[in-house]
This record gives sequence, structure tokens and C-alpha cells, in this order.
Amino acid sequence: MASVAVVGLGIMGRGMAENLLRNGHEVVVWNRTPERAAELVAAGAVPAESPAAAAARAEVVFEVTADDASSRGVWLGADGILAGAPASAVLITSATLSVGWVAELAAACAGRGSVFFDMPLTGGAAGARTGKLVLLAGGDQEALPPLAPVLGAVSKEVKHFGPAGAGTRFKLVLNALQAIHLAGFGEALRLAEAAGLDIGQVGAALLERPGGVVTELAWSSYLTPPEPVNFSAEWAHKDLAYAARMAGGLPHPVLDGVLSLFGTALAKGRGKEDWSTVNPTAAGS
Repeated sequence: MASVAVVGLGIMGRGMAENLLRNGHEVVVWNRTPERAAELVAAGAVPAESPAAAAARAEVVFEVTADDASSRGVWLGADGILAGAPASAVLITSATLSVGWVAELAAACAGRGSVFFDMPLTGGAAGARTGKLVLLAGGDQEALPPLAPVLGAVSKEVKHFGPAGAGTRFKLVLNALQAIHLAGFGEALRLAEAAGLDIGQVGAALLERPGGVVTELAWSSYLTPPEPVNFSAEWAHKDLAYAARMAGGLPHPVLDGVLSLFGTALAKGRGKEDWSTVNPTAAGS
């Protein structure tokens, strides 16, 4: 069994820490608000006073924070992961971040001789809770097999996309497509409502047509807004903005339109709601 640090105990990080404990690993945890670690500590996790202190005890470090700013804050500085982690530790960011920051972080880890992966997550809150996440990895593929006992504790599959940064690039592409699909599904429901159709009948029928898991997610969220949220509108907006930045000069009018929809949701104070909030029907607008 390995010693694993989890830095950041939001929905995803907390679920990962719980499953690492269930699988017999030694787990060291840190969170900006320490009270979020209380239940994990009661279950056997070791609390750390800083990201550096957490990393100092670990063979593998997962960082699972919200965005570039929070990620940069826990990696750098006297109390950051890089200040505490042994050179032999495997360093992993599982946050969804910008391509530029991941490249900077990968270079910093390489400069100290550490193995680094960007390994963002997909599978939502349920995947984190059950240990059935899919990990989207960028980094040295040959360094993955020794990590199998740790990665297997939190995921059902690891998909490798190439060198460091490739996992992040794919995650931004994936989230952009899912958000576009979610927005399209909501527009279809509004069209059906305007046409006088029964929304319940339409939603159930659309599950049988194109879209698969995202249509199912959109429809189930429409029927019963998830609590806690699967993925918030504010974080969807952040990921879409990172994806647009990654595109550079490539035109992306559909992405721009969906990014604008999420921006409107944030402006209306719906940022903390599930990302399905971007598409209320006409009656709920």
C-alpha cells in the first residue's frame, strides 16, 4: 500500500480520499478550510497543516482544486507541494486547469526530477464517491503501471492521451462538447414546449435518440435538480473559457455561444447551481 496525499477536499477530492482509505492506503489530507477534513480524519486520514506538509509524507500526491489560481496557490511557495514533496514522489494534478498553467507546472516538476501527470477526472460526484472515475492522463505512459494500486482505488479506467498536458487538452475538449450538448438539449426542450408538446413525454423520448449519457444527465437534472450538484455552472464556465483560450485563433462560434449562455447564468446568480441550470424551459426562465 502507498502513502498518498490529497490536496483539496471538494466533492472530487473527498471521494478520492475516501476510496483510497477503503483500499488500505495511508492518506494524508489538506484543505484550505480544515473542518472539511474532519470526517476523513475520523476515518483514518492524517491531517496536514499545509500542502507542503502533506506532500512531504507522500509517495503519490493528488491535487484536486478548483482552478488555475487555487492550483497555483497549493503548488508554489514555501508551503506549496513542490516545497515539501520528495523528488521521488509522483505528482498529479487532477484539477481541470488551463493549458498554460499545466505546461508551467509540468516544467517545474521536470526541473526537480519528479514524475508528473496531469490527470483530470470525469465521472462526476457519483464516480468520485464510488471509485469509478475515469482518469484522463497526460505524462510518461511507462510510469503508469506502478501506480495501478493507487489509481485503481479511485477509478475504473485510466485513458492516456500523450505527454504532460494532453490529459488537460482532452478534458477541455470533452467539457466543451458536453456543455454544447447540454445547451442543445435545453433548446430542444424549449422548442418542444413552444410547440405545445408534453415536456415529460418529449424528454423521455429523446433519451432513445442521439446524445446518450449527456442527454440522460440533462433530462434527469431537469426532472430533479441534483443535490449536491454534479458540476456547477461556474466551473463549467471556467472550463469553457479555458477551452476557448486553448483554441487560439481557431474559430469556435458554437463554443462561444455556449460560453455566453453560461456567462448569463452566472450574471443571474446561478453559478453555484448544477450546470443544467443553463437551460430552463420557457416556463422556468
